[in-house]
Amino acid sequence: MTSHRIASVEPLHYPALRVTFDDGIAGILDFSDSITTGAIFAPLEDEAFSRTVAVGDHGRTFGWKLDAVGREIGFCPDTARIRIETQIVEVLASRYESAHAAAA
Repeated sequence: MTSHRIASVEPLHYPALRVTFDDGIAGILDFSDSITTGAIFAPLEDEAFSRTVAVGDHGRTFGWKLDAVGREIGFCPDTARIRIETQIVEVLASRYESAHAAAA
């Protein structure tokens, strides 16, 4: 299994991020649900704080306060990759269905 690394992460419209991988695959992750799921994510309620997102060492993670051991909020690139690839497939499937419905 290939392990992709995060090349860049940039804040977009709050609370969404554009995540780009080392092979060029990119997508948008919305953190609205994460913000409301527990105390660890409470700092993300602050839009200014959420814009401090960064890529960790060698692209093996991304998140916030990555250098504050025990207080960091980090995300696994594999999970992000799965979410982004799923979004891409869903968009392509929707386009395919629309194109074939219009042709029928």
